[in-house]
Amino acid sequence: MFPLLLLALPAQAQDLRFVVVGDTQTNGEHSSINWDVLPGLVEDMNAHDPVLGLFVGDLVGGTGSISGTVAQWEDFQTATADFSGTLLAVPGNHDVYGGSGTFEAWREMFPWLPTDDSPPGEGGVSYVWDVGDVRIISITSDQEVSNPYNVSADGLVWLSRVLSESDATHTFVMTHHPVSFSTEGGLGHTGDDFWQTLVAHDVVGMFAGHWHRYQPAQLGNGGATWETIIGTGGGWTGFEPIRPEQQRYGFLLVTVEGTEVVAEFYGDEDGDGHYDDLLDQFTMRSAAEPTAGLRLHYAFDDLNSEGLLPDDAPLGTGLHGELYGDAALVSDGASGSALSLDGSDDFAEGRALDAYRLSLKGDLTLSAWVRVDDLSSDTWGNAITCYATNDYYSEDEETNYAWWLSLESDGRPLAFWEYHNGNNVTVTAPEAPAAVTDGAWHHVAFVRDADRRTVQFYWDGEPLGDAEAFDQLPTGASRGLVYVGGDTLGTGSSDFNGDIDDLCVYDLLLGDEELAALAEGTGCAAVIEPEDEPDEPDDTDEPDDTDDPDDTDEPDDTDEPDDTDSTEETGDTEDSPARGVGTDSSDYSASKGGCAVVSTTGVGWLATLAWLSVVARRRELPSATER
Repeated sequence: MFPLLLLALPAQAQDLRFVVVGDTQTNGEHSSINWDVLPGLVEDMNAHDPVLGLFVGDLVGGTGSISGTVAQWEDFQTATADFSGTLLAVPGNHDVYGGSGTFEAWREMFPWLPTDDSPPGEGGVSYVWDVGDVRIISITSDQEVSNPYNVSADGLVWLSRVLSESDATHTFVMTHHPVSFSTEGGLGHTGDDFWQTLVAHDVVGMFAGHWHRYQPAQLGNGGATWETIIGTGGGWTGFEPIRPEQQRYGFLLVTVEGTEVVAEFYGDEDGDGHYDDLLDQFTMRSAAEPTAGLRLHYAFDDLNSEGLLPDDAPLGTGLHGELYGDAALVSDGASGSALSLDGSDDFAEGRALDAYRLSLKGDLTLSAWVRVDDLSSDTWGNAITCYATNDYYSEDEETNYAWWLSLESDGRPLAFWEYHNGNNVTVTAPEAPAAVTDGAWHHVAFVRDADRRTVQFYWDGEPLGDAEAFDQLPTGASRGLVYVGGDTLGTGSSDFNGDIDDLCVYDLLLGDEELAALAEGTGCAAVIEPEDEPDEPDDTDEPDDTDDPDDTDEPDDTDEPDDTDSTEETGDTEDSPARGVGTDSSDYSASKGGCAVVSTTGVGWLATLAWLSVVARRRELPSATER
């Protein structure tokens, strides 16, 4: 028996748990921070034992003097004094109202923030923080003297360098202003240098605030980087009426376990004053390939107990639709019932906290049945479905359309989306269907091929001419809702006059055979299900092994499960949770330290040396009192 050595060792270097929140400033009732929210957030953050807390700007309401701002930062430190991890922060525009000298005062207030490797003049506001093989980069998007709402030229060069020099497995960037507000902020759009620098270096996620909402999205234009707006720390929410479900106080919990990165948004759902309710969950990074399939399905056969259109897509999130105006269900649909619209301010809308999952910017198939009473002559009339929203800045990337399907005045299907700052991509079928307003049901679809950059339209299962080419895929579109039979906000100009049935949205390419099957009445889910495999040959005629004395202890093959009884998987994945929660809300382990039992054999000593090398690489984190 070899002796054992009990060593106190840190958790694996790639495992980490941290929290993120921004805009802990006043909500209009206080002068510095939101005292009604921030202390409670800290208490509920601590319940997850985070190693780090990332505060992404607008820590305070701000004043026009440095001394006034410093006094407010002292309030912030008082409110966060009990935070159990290490606090990292980047300033926001409210933090720099004092002007020249603000960054120096910031460094004095938060002396543990690094200053040894920063852009000129940005020590303590733009810096790198490594924990094992996870790198956190803070870069200020607010300058204390000039060029506000922007990353400095030196900062952009520095960002590229610290990303290039890093061998971290996972890298995260925090700043105050989001890229998706591309015309309001100064970071540019997803095609500009800042975002493309993140994409080129495979940054897992960028965290921002400024807008007092929760809004995650993969913005597109290459790569898989997430932007998560998490300005939910207490700032005023009264000026954003379009998406009230996003305007709730809470924090983001990010868990890194090996190759997996999972984000969870916690808030106060039950109104008990604690931010301990899991409201949303999404996977930021995984070694597993994402599953493509049916992401949204409205059958329009009935309403659920809440009076909403049920979404029963296997990979959907239950984005149930609400009827507006005179929209109603009628019994004579293409299959079962259908949605009936009179073309005047009636439509269906699907909204939820996690509606961002329908912002599909790559491969796409839209399919629906339509019975058209009348065709509007408006260019954007006769809308069948779209994903978008309007907001204060109508040409921001966040308000872009991710997809749109309508009919032209001659019946030709039209596809539409936007990229960068509201640049339009419009693709129209090269030929019109023979019959549209004949009182019959017709099947319409379009397929967007992201690699080939083509759109193929279909009518009643047949291609409408050849595929049409386009140049740009959609970007942004992070704040959208799903509309059926109308456009954003129900303005009436685009409303559909007729009936719509069996709307299907896929994030994969359907071919001619699948589209023909849909037009023949095959269900939206059934058309992409794999064919049943042939039954295994019956081995009952095989010689019986029981006469062999040496085989008496072998298990009998007849106890093996019969493959013919196996059931199809529903396609549910970690990226397709049930409404607001998720299929896996495991209590991840992310302790700051731990114990390991190491054998004194050669293998054990190698393990010990490996652990000690990890210890040597870890930055010594200041305690809560040292902060």
